Amino acid sequence: MAPAPPDPSAPTHSHPDHSDASQSQPATRVRRRTRKREGPPQLQFLTATDLSQFKDENAKRSVRSQAMIQYRYKADQQKRKSNKDNPRPESEETSPQSQTSPVDTASSSSISPTSTRPPRNDSFDSATSLGSIPSQLAVPTYSFSHGPMMAEGFHDQHIYPSTTEAWQGVIPDEGFSEDPWFLTQPSQAPVVPAYHDRYSRALSIRPLNTPARRVLEYQETQEHEEAHIRIIVSEFANFRPIGDTVDPFTVLPQFASPELSSVYLVRTCNRAFVSRATIVKWIPVMLSNPHLLLSANNITSTWLDMHAGCSGDSKRTALVKSETIGWINERLGHPEHQFSDATLMVILHLLAGEMWSSNEKTLRIHQTGISRLISLRGGLDLISANGSALAEVSTSCVVHADIICETEPLAMFNNWNPPEVGPLDQDTPMPESPLYCPRSELFTLAQDPRCSELTYGILCDMRDLTDLAIAHYRGLESMLAATQTSRDRARMMEFASQYDAKVAEIQARLADLPSARQPDQSVSNDWVYESCRIAAIIYASAIISRVPFSQAADPGRAIVLSNANMAANGHLMHRRLTEALYEVVERSNMESIWGNMAGTLYWVTAVGAAAGRTRLTINIAQTPSRTQAYAAWIRRCLIMFATRVMLLLIFEHPRSILLAQKRLVKIQEIIAGGATNSRLLAT
Repeated sequence: MAPAPPDPSAPTHSHPDHSDASQSQPATRVRRRTRKREGPPQLQFLTATDLSQFKDENAKRSVRSQAMIQYRYKADQQKRKSNKDNPRPESEETSPQSQTSPVDTASSSSISPTSTRPPRNDSFDSATSLGSIPSQLAVPTYSFSHGPMMAEGFHDQHIYPSTTEAWQGVIPDEGFSEDPWFLTQPSQAPVVPAYHDRYSRALSIRPLNTPARRVLEYQETQEHEEAHIRIIVSEFANFRPIGDTVDPFTVLPQFASPELSSVYLVRTCNRAFVSRATIVKWIPVMLSNPHLLLSANNITSTWLDMHAGCSGDSKRTALVKSETIGWINERLGHPEHQFSDATLMVILHLLAGEMWSSNEKTLRIHQTGISRLISLRGGLDLISANGSALAEVSTSCVVHADIICETEPLAMFNNWNPPEVGPLDQDTPMPESPLYCPRSELFTLAQDPRCSELTYGILCDMRDLTDLAIAHYRGLESMLAATQTSRDRARMMEFASQYDAKVAEIQARLADLPSARQPDQSVSNDWVYESCRIAAIIYASAIISRVPFSQAADPGRAIVLSNANMAANGHLMHRRLTEALYEVVERSNMESIWGNMAGTLYWVTAVGAAAGRTRLTINIAQTPSRTQAYAAWIRRCLIMFATRVMLLLIFEHPRSILLAQKRLVKIQEIIAGGATNSRLLAT
């Protein structure tokens, strides 16, 4: 992530220095007796006569120690405050059932898949959602509920360049992975004729020297952000004449809370979530009411929380959510605004902002409320008739939440088909992935310099596996529904045998691939390739074994690893695959969301976000161990990565991303219920 723009409302802070490292260090470290510290941490100073001394191990250890003292002090203060505000009964404190023992994520039991999840209940308390609207006369009230909130102020948040640095900065202990990033066991590079032939065929049709066109007009840069903020400020200035000069601090709408800077949040939003297509399709509508522009910063604030290492809602995020819910209640109480596009947009912004919390109950409440509101408006077709992007954005956001929560989708959104587009030629850039390939080959991916021959082969195999699985279980269902004769049963057995043979070939190729962590390979250091490889292991294992992604991410359930190249996959055997996936995705360059491989990045991160769903990561009420906290952190980050790509692509390629999501939902239905669940397989 590029550095966020400076917060103009933030006060200037002087950071305390740390312990003295200039003194000569003894050869043997003497372990001092632990003593109880009273009061806040004391200032310490770190001095040196040469810059190289700041890299000394003892100096760095002293800095880490002081940071940990500060972290534990703040955690203790927050715990005391929480206990004081919400005293627990004595029986609860002593009850053994209330105590939670640390459980390692690698061995944690997975949660129920789609087919065994409790069914959706469309009747919600009117105090908490839109789901209870019985008619246009009954107006519900949104209430504010958030997870753990940071007690300290948010102006002093340090925004780290990456989420890995954010996690390590807040929790300064050594990382979980003890493996070196580069394995010491080289292996013979595999020769995969099928991969080579397919890659060569794509390039023979559209050579590498063909002038490239971009899938998405987006780059996470200061220039990109400044260009968009100028457009927004100038448009607001046209609505609010203020003289010869344009000052964003007076033109842009402001939050009610003086602690919130709309300029800072809007600039950050432009940098992380806004493309040229967003400016064209979404921003003009947002100019009609200040609530729309300000509510869009729900996801912006949580994006900053992620890059600050904040596991819950920061004070800033709590304030933004609180004001947004107030606007929703205000609009729902006004007869003219109750069912307007603007009201629906504000709720969509709140739904996007709740992705970071990964609170599935809250997400389902917002999804159901959006569904009810659209139904009262006449449905998605009526909303899309005016040419706005509201129907596409609503569908994509709601289905995206279903994907990452492994939840059965609402019929309204799953059955809706986006408008058709004209025919595509081979030069039209599309967000291709294993979920979306409208042409004979993945021409856009083959042209991208990030896509190596082996990466291209993996993606083609996963595209074929997707097609095979959907066609196989749809055909199998038809056969089972027909009158069974001995001839029919023989044909069904042959049909299944052909499917198994094709899947076995894909599995064997995937299992034999090298790791980007191995030296002297054509893909060494290629983290885009490694991200696709690990996502493919989860994806293929889930389809072959017909288990949800959240179970296939357990190395003991990942069938692809059972006969895999151990030199390349040994490091994956003792931890959840989502941990390995998150770490390599972080190492890839996501500033441009993988350029023309943006559709593939969505597939990688959406599969990873769903795979990260375990009992530990969805139980946000308990106080987690550090291992559990890291598992929840990984899932939240993968959710945010996927949400960001979805929000950028939905305005530029709405039909493409919606069709990709529908196919991923079909795969989730197959692996959760197979042919016994016919609702999606028949579509």
